[in-house]
Amino acid sequence: MRMKQVNLFVCEACGTQYKEKQKCQDCEKSHVRPVQITGEKYMPMLCNGEYPVHISVKMADGKTITYRR
Repeated sequence: MRMKQVNLFVCEACGTQYKEKQKCQDCEKSHVRPVQITGEKYMPMLCNGEYPVHISVKMADGKTITYRR
């Protein structure tokens, strides 16, 4: 049996696999990265208040995005 070697490029942000290096680089550049957590909200009745239920994150493009669990 002969085996075949396959070379792929993988986007570090989303895990998508590409055969072409340039397409992978374009994918990596398309992701807006978080810069800083700008706020969080805790609720004592959920998980004993140990973990936040909301966080606000400032992104590299200047927008602030709120994530909720």
